[in-house]
Amino acid sequence: MLTLFLVLAVQTASAQEKTVSGTVLETEGPLPGANVLVKGTSNGTQTDFDGKFTLSNVNSTDILVISYVGFKNVEVPVGNQTSITVTLEPDNTLEEVVIVGFGSRTKELSTSAISTVTGKDIENLVPSTSLDNALQGKAAGVQVVGANGRPGQTAFVQIRGIGSLSASTTPLYVVDGVPIDANDVNNINPNDIESFSILKDAATVSLYGSRGANGVVLITTKKGKSGEARINFNSSIGFSQRIPDPFDLLDARGKLDIERQFAELGVAAAQSLPGATSTPEELAALIDLDTDWENELLRQGFIQNNSLSISGGDDKLNYFLSLAYSKNTGIIDRIDGFERTSLRLNTSYQAKEWLRVDTKISLSRNTSDLPRDRNNVQNPFRALYDYNPYEPLFLRDADGNIQTDENGDNVFNPTSTGFPIARALETEPEDNRNFLIIGSLGANIKLSDKFSNNFLVGATSNRFNRTNRSLPGGVLQGFVGDANFPGTQTDNASIDLRYNVTNTLSYKDTFNEVHNLQADFLLDYVERIFTSQFSTSRGFPSPDIPFQDVATEAQTAGSNEIRNRLFSQGLFLTYDYNRKYVASASIRRDTSTRFGPNNQEGYFWSGSLAWNLTNEDFLANNSTISNLKLRGSLGTAGNQAIGDFQFLNLAGFSTFNGNPALIPFGLGNPNIQWEAQRTLDIGVEWGLFKNRLNGVVDFFQRNSDELLLPRPLSSTQGDLDNSVVTNVGEIENQGLEVSLNYDVVRNSNIRFSVGGNISFQLNNEVVSLLDGADIINGNTILREGEELNTFFLPRYAGVNPANGAPLYLDQNDAITDNFSADFQTLLEGKSPAPDIQGGFYTDFSWKGFSVRSDWAFQTGNYILNFQRQAGVAIGNIDANLRTEALNFWRQPGDTDVLPSPLFQATADQTSTRFLEKGDFLRLRSLTVAYSLPSSFTEKLFISSLRIYGTGQNILTVTGFEGDPEVGIGSAETSAPGNAGFVAGAFNLFSYPQTRSYTFGVEVGF
Repeated sequence: MLTLFLVLAVQTASAQEKTVSGTVLETEGPLPGANVLVKGTSNGTQTDFDGKFTLSNVNSTDILVISYVGFKNVEVPVGNQTSITVTLEPDNTLEEVVIVGFGSRTKELSTSAISTVTGKDIENLVPSTSLDNALQGKAAGVQVVGANGRPGQTAFVQIRGIGSLSASTTPLYVVDGVPIDANDVNNINPNDIESFSILKDAATVSLYGSRGANGVVLITTKKGKSGEARINFNSSIGFSQRIPDPFDLLDARGKLDIERQFAELGVAAAQSLPGATSTPEELAALIDLDTDWENELLRQGFIQNNSLSISGGDDKLNYFLSLAYSKNTGIIDRIDGFERTSLRLNTSYQAKEWLRVDTKISLSRNTSDLPRDRNNVQNPFRALYDYNPYEPLFLRDADGNIQTDENGDNVFNPTSTGFPIARALETEPEDNRNFLIIGSLGANIKLSDKFSNNFLVGATSNRFNRTNRSLPGGVLQGFVGDANFPGTQTDNASIDLRYNVTNTLSYKDTFNEVHNLQADFLLDYVERIFTSQFSTSRGFPSPDIPFQDVATEAQTAGSNEIRNRLFSQGLFLTYDYNRKYVASASIRRDTSTRFGPNNQEGYFWSGSLAWNLTNEDFLANNSTISNLKLRGSLGTAGNQAIGDFQFLNLAGFSTFNGNPALIPFGLGNPNIQWEAQRTLDIGVEWGLFKNRLNGVVDFFQRNSDELLLPRPLSSTQGDLDNSVVTNVGEIENQGLEVSLNYDVVRNSNIRFSVGGNISFQLNNEVVSLLDGADIINGNTILREGEELNTFFLPRYAGVNPANGAPLYLDQNDAITDNFSADFQTLLEGKSPAPDIQGGFYTDFSWKGFSVRSDWAFQTGNYILNFQRQAGVAIGNIDANLRTEALNFWRQPGDTDVLPSPLFQATADQTSTRFLEKGDFLRLRSLTVAYSLPSSFTEKLFISSLRIYGTGQNILTVTGFEGDPEVGIGSAETSAPGNAGFVAGAFNLFSYPQTRSYTFGVEVGF
């Protein structure tokens, strides 16, 4: 009898379980991504693009909880229903939250200038192997320039201009509360990103004290949400190619012809070239060898991205797990390119009502065998411009047949340079490996209704290995090798360990229901331990054994260790009166081991105010103005991003007459201290028509003083550079930032939004320098009262139509056909920094179809076009040239021409002749996608299916003779960390930006 009762009970329960489908709407149409959850369980799902959902294993007695951020939750008893339609109403009491550093705050009560970029905003740019590139044009006041097109290369990111002349100007990156090195950003999987919060003004950057002077980029990774497990798989594949040049190179016929013409004019370097010495038959044979070196050295790159994530949770535990693989071969042939594999696990556990424990860990490994970025014969990008088109990839015999070696392999042509770069890519391999771990453990303890404590331990560990080889019989062996010791190898290894321990004690209370006060007390300890070692050996029995223990001779080896520490205490206060008037203040003390014992401590403060006019009675029921807030802030921050031990006298060890010797090479300054910054910000945030039209306007002024600059010393004082680093100098930045977003159309079928941001550089001035003296840095200058890094060049005045001589302006503005380096003149208003920059987007969707475009632009900057100079230089007649080189002066009266080849000595000089405007408008990305309707995906037992295609850098409008997006001109000529480096000042055959097309599918389960 009991058995029969149990069977009937099970059958009855099973009969009550059913599948419920429905649609979730908001006032203007379907609501995709809404959560539908059976109350009290983890059984749930999300709505698709059409706002539709299907949920199985539902009982008639269940209650569905339907929720979406920014809307009021709705609970629906299931009962006998199998189809449910629900309309959610906006929740005006739910505030948007912004991350402000060491915590979060509702946007309504924020007094800060913060730009937020969501993961959705950058999802179309995921093929960028370094996620900082995806920020270009996304946030006002944030200049992002691709350093170059090298896969895995991080970008140049500057927030509100240049804040230092010698220390780093890169912002501080913080991932889930853990500071990381800017060079490690390319190890993070872009698909793991929930949002970027870019802190720009004193109200927030002062919270980071000595590390906040250049702004702070807070990266928040994804976490799980309550409900059943959600599985998302995203896979794309595509290709990349070099962006075509806006000019042509000479072909074999044209190059031979210009050699002949130069020789006939008497140019000595052309007399021995084939165009001048070959017979007609030989010329015809050379023309038949016409070679496109771009096709021989480059290829169509291959791009692949795969990402799998699983997330979910309940009222106690949520989790997010992801695994990703990315590959970008780049466009250089004969190498593998860049690869990255990453794994992430984020969990949050409500262990007790008063205790939440958060753990986050990510592992990432990337490899790259891309050649070093240099300006010499070892650079394939210089080679494709330099190699003569009548020189083929492989050597030919007298009959025109390809020559082979004793193994039957084709013999590479050394070309007129003597260096066959195509073969060098095979015989001179360089392999780089990075293994990065970022982890944190946090505990949030609710001590009482008013007190709470947040404790975090975080760490990053980056293990770097490089193997640089010149194989036996390789190209470089003929230049620097030894036949008795064939092959060389250098191995570098380093471990960069950084850890931080952060504790924040918080107090929060409300008095008389209108006075709200929050106080946070911070203790923060950060330490870095960097160790490195290297070894070099020569004489390898086989190119297939890349281990130094088989080498004949060990040559050199070395190791070092660097440690620095930072200990901080801070007090942060926030008060608001009835959510109308908000005031914030902070004070922080930092103690850094990078400075001498007398100056290790620095104090940084801020104060800020905000007025929410929307909460005033006179705007309470305004149907037009939905948001209006005025705010202002003033405060200080510091910059400790300088080299270690500059407060100490330094010495090195060497030998003298065969004995160990101590050699002084650096004079220390025990009085050096922080570079200090003071920032003023005044802003207004507004929204109209229920925020369908909204924007932000900010004015800022930033003064950086106590700048670290070299003070000249007598050569007898024992410093290799005859200088000592001293706190002198001041610079000032002023700017205006505007952001605007508008939902043009938003209904059940069509959505169309536009938006963007623009930043105006109002002032970028050198206020003071050491003794008021100019600092000349090659082709740029620092001068009091002038713009930073203004170009300092001789002024080109055209070509003398009478004889073809190049003309210049001398110091007295008189035209002359002489040239002197003393003609260098400050070019007012011409610098590498843009006057205006920004980006904008359009986003259109109709039912399941969507089209989004993202644009970036800048204007007012200048670039010294060294590549154009090389392409028309008379002295480069032994290399290939641009077709422009044929347009030289030939007879009296010629105008709009290049100088006569007879004036090489003065014509090839660096001057304003090669200084060009760097203005551009670039279609950064264009994505076309289609999300299949739920009626189709249900049949496939999946929750969503999106198919998309994305193009990047597919259109550029510019007048620059080359690619205008210049970061590094040439890394081994000038790169970040080098004295006097100025981003974007010149181009010099660095890895070019690329155009890419990817096609993918995203599936949700």
